Amino acid sequence: MYEVLTNTAYILKLFRDAVSVGVDPPGRSVVGQKYHLVGKAGRRKFDINLEVTELVPDKKVVTMQRPGGIFNSFWQCTTLEPRGGRTEAKTIFEYELSLGYIGRALNVILVKRLIAENLDAYSRMVKELSELIPLPPPSEPTQAGG
Repeated sequence: MYEVLTNTAYILKLFRDAVSVGVDPPGRSVVGQKYHLVGKAGRRKFDINLEVTELVPDKKVVTMQRPGGIFNSFWQCTTLEPRGGRTEAKTIFEYELSLGYIGRALNVILVKRLIAENLDAYSRMVKELSELIPLPPPSEPTQAGG
């Protein structure tokens, strides 16, 4: 599960309404890594700026809001605990919308509903992706002759 949470290639799969993501620096999550997600609400685009603030291998991933975008504040903490041969994940999301950013262009009730749906989808996708059986590594090509 930690692999899914820290592999930035999964970001667009985890956030249902994300249409693009920029990661700096690119690659596996590290403390201080910054994400700029562009999401959609209906036909409107919005920005989400996040930063990885804490990583505890196989136990915890924390991201927080950076200035700008749809949130005044955003904090997400996922903890992983072994439970009888399985891993239990608990994710807490705390956020406050930036009403100035949303303005008259978007309906606040619609945005809150879309956020709730995205957070539910995030939890489901972490579980689904974590349960996928990895493909075996490709076999080495054989050479004829000796």
